[in-house]
Amino acid sequence: MNMVMAKLKLLILSFVIAACAYDASAGNTIYPLVTYKCSPEADIVTLTNSLIPSDEGAAYQYSDKNGTYSPWDLVEINNNTDRTRIVRTKRITKQCILSSGEYTITLEPQVFNRDLAGDCGAWISSAFTVIHKDREIQSRTPFEDYCRGNSPIITRVTVFGKTGEVKIKRIPRTKFY
Repeated sequence: MNMVMAKLKLLILSFVIAACAYDASAGNTIYPLVTYKCSPEADIVTLTNSLIPSDEGAAYQYSDKNGTYSPWDLVEINNNTDRTRIVRTKRITKQCILSSGEYTITLEPQVFNRDLAGDCGAWISSAFTVIHKDREIQSRTPFEDYCRGNSPIITRVTVFGKTGEVKIKRIPRTKFY
C-alpha cells in the first residue's frame, strides 16, 4: 500500500510540475508557452515566448503539430525520498527551408536549478539555437537569463531568410510577468 501511495504521489507531483511553475511573488500559476512557426511564404522563422493566462493554462493543449511547447514537457523529473530533481532534458529540433537555405532551430529547457525545492527550482524557461548551413548563427540563447530580478526577457525571435539575420525582441521582466 505504501508503494502504491508513493507512486500516486509521484504521479500527481509530476503532473503538477509538468503543467506549470508557481510564481511565488505574485501567487499566480504560470503557464509558459513557446511557439515555433516556419513561414517560407514570408521567408521567416518566428519563435515567441509568452504566458498563457492562468484561467486558460490548465486546459491548454500544447502541440508539436501547432508549434506550441511548454518547457516542462522537455524535462524528466525524478522524485525520491530525499528530493525532487530534474534528471534529464530533451530538445526539439525543427528545420525550415527559406530563400537562403535550410535553418535548424533547436528548443530546449532553461533549467535554473535541477532541485525543484531549491532556489529557483520551481522555475523553468526555454532556450534556442539557430543553425544555417551547418553554421551556428545564434548560439544557445535563453529566453530568460535569471529566475528573478529585472533582467530582460526575450519575447520574440525572427530569422530572416533573405539576409540570415536573427532579430531578438526583449522586454523588462516586470512587463512580462
